[in-house]
Amino acid sequence: MPARLLSTLPLAILVVLLSSLATGSHKSWVLPIKVLTIAMYESGEIGDGIPGEAELWIENEKMNYIMPIDGASSPLYYNRHGHGLIITGIGIANAAATTMAVGLSPRLDLANTYFLIAGIAGTPPDMATLGAAAWSDKIVASDLCHQIDAREIPSSWEFSRFRLGCSEPWCDDGWTVGTEVYHLNPVLTEWVYRLSKGVCLADSQEAQDYRKNYPAYLPANGPPFVTKCGNISGSTFFHGATESDWASWWMQQWTRDGSQYCMTDMEDSGTLTALKRLADAGRISFDRVMVLRTASNFDQPYPGQSAQESIQYIDLGIPIAVENAYRVGSVVARHIIKHWPVWRRHVPPLPGIWYWLNDLPFRRDGASAAVP
Repeated sequence: MPARLLSTLPLAILVVLLSSLATGSHKSWVLPIKVLTIAMYESGEIGDGIPGEAELWIENEKMNYIMPIDGASSPLYYNRHGHGLIITGIGIANAAATTMAVGLSPRLDLANTYFLIAGIAGTPPDMATLGAAAWSDKIVASDLCHQIDAREIPSSWEFSRFRLGCSEPWCDDGWTVGTEVYHLNPVLTEWVYRLSKGVCLADSQEAQDYRKNYPAYLPANGPPFVTKCGNISGSTFFHGATESDWASWWMQQWTRDGSQYCMTDMEDSGTLTALKRLADAGRISFDRVMVLRTASNFDQPYPGQSAQESIQYIDLGIPIAVENAYRVGSVVARHIIKHWPVWRRHVPPLPGIWYWLNDLPFRRDGASAAVP
């Protein structure tokens, strides 16, 4: 192999490749990944200046290497430090299929990998605001339900969607398919929240102006922040106050522990289903899964605005949501990779002193940074 080519390879690959060449098994080498970021979509081409969920990661983390993955919606982008990224495609089906393809790829070693799902979402105005970042502790599927048109439901019903196998909004002996609820590792969730809650979040004048339409006492009226909460996931992009109230009720019915809904997305229950089955097969550790969602839109209108008018503004917060998903998520990814000898073995116990604050590349300085 030419020396010039060898000099361009990531160190981890170079070591494995040279070892394989020495044993004559160069066709069977695998790439170990420390952190795999899972994005859902990208706007146009990487590097075109219109970032979706993937571009900032690929460019800023210098993921200059590409590996095709059979059956996935995108290739694997990765860097020489063991950080990779895959783009699943939008919706439950795309997310599940791509994640499974990555997990079963014979070209990857994911035994010790941490999985970071990082993407944009909707949020109810009483829980968060545009640009806010939320680490999910639970993910509840929203598509696994019956639905009767709202004009035909009984007068005593509040919502048109109800539990499978029931003839009323909820019954304890309804059908269960096994993918309704996912509980994430609480120690890891607390770790990543503490690591990132001091990050300076991006904001924009456009988002600030729109927030002012919501009552001053709601989180929607204020600047973005980092939090922990529940996540409702389904391919149906619901919108409106009634749908939001249903999502809150649905999460409470499935968790029964006071969990609060504050983010809604179109992929996470599919991604987690694939990851759980990969974990059951012994290929990954489900305890190493993290879900980060940042608010790009409110899930309902402000007072005096119709739902139809409101949904026209669902892309208003995308620029800062995409930026903040990277800002918050990259702090965690970099920390894990920097302290890999500790994190490789297991999720470490929470320390008593927050020494990790020295790792923050985006300092909170009393005001959010503006995104043009």
